[in-house]
Amino acid sequence: MHTTTKNRLVQIAPLLGLGILVFFLAIGFGLEKHQVHPSALLNKPFPKFASTTLLGNQSITQEELKGAFRLVNVWASWCASCIEEHDLLLEIAQNQNVAVVGINYKDKVAEAKSWLIQRGNPYEKIVVDPVGKLSIDLGVYGAPETFLVDPKGIVRAKHVGVLTPSVWVEQFQPFMIQEDPD
Repeated sequence: MHTTTKNRLVQIAPLLGLGILVFFLAIGFGLEKHQVHPSALLNKPFPKFASTTLLGNQSITQEELKGAFRLVNVWASWCASCIEEHDLLLEIAQNQNVAVVGINYKDKVAEAKSWLIQRGNPYEKIVVDPVGKLSIDLGVYGAPETFLVDPKGIVRAKHVGVLTPSVWVEQFQPFMIQEDPD
């Protein structure tokens, strides 16, 4: 290859790469809605696990989620979005007929405890998930994510991202007012 042709290719390559990148970004941003695949766990038992609780360091398994509706919230002290939904979780824990269970995802124990002291603790129990194994079994993309588990231990609903009042009312509460969720 001739030197001037080679120089032109070297000059054009970054522009060509940038053009391709802009093209794919334009396609991505132009999509109406980014879809999140529904959980493979819907209408299936909550995954088996054995861990300890963040507060009290007691043993806990999936069996303790049975017996009543549970709102299971995956959170971490390093998660900025978790702060956005925290007041709603406190309100749900105080005013709704559902216990909130936390899964502390890939967090440092001291930082998680400090976070709860600063903001309040909406959780009946908090499962420690230091390496994210339980979260992987749940199909979690990242914190926060929230699941509704029925009294039989069956996952009835899942929400990826910040839990909002409208998500709570529209996606979670209807399951709790049904007589038989099966």
